[in-house]
Amino acid sequence: MALLAFLALPITGCQDPEWANRAALQIGAPRANAADIRARQSTRIEDASEQRVLAEVTQVLQDLGFTIEESAPRYGVLAGSKDRDATEAGQVVAQVALTIGLALLGVHYNPVWDTDQVIRATITTRPAGPRATDIRVSFERVITTNQGTSRVEVLTSPEFSQGFFEAVRAGLARST
Repeated sequence: MALLAFLALPITGCQDPEWANRAALQIGAPRANAADIRARQSTRIEDASEQRVLAEVTQVLQDLGFTIEESAPRYGVLAGSKDRDATEAGQVVAQVALTIGLALLGVHYNPVWDTDQVIRATITTRPAGPRATDIRVSFERVITTNQGTSRVEVLTSPEFSQGFFEAVRAGLARST
């Protein structure tokens, strides 16, 4: 009887003709706090042309170990990435302990832990007047596991963008 109820579940979901529209809107919807994230990722640099700001942004990315992958200064776009080890001893130890514990119970378990990560940075700029430039920076990381699967994490903590902006401002102050 429970099997019949389980098999009937997908059919009852199909009775609602709007389910696909609602699902598409949810999947493509921006985060509820997207405006807050954009505000944290953005700043205005006064007393510097867009060209000068882009040159300093490039230097800061390289100082942070990023390789510049895309550069379109005419459009105010810059992108870079860096590869890093993502292995954490605690995560590996926990997965091995879990594997051993489950093996003692007769359960097979494939341990999974992070091995590599690629951190990506995307910067956009636009003029905000004759001597001011607006900048937005976003960071994400693609983490690969020992099983070969990957996941993407968007890095939205204020520390990422604020630290980047401080480095850009410091570089611009030194070159004045």
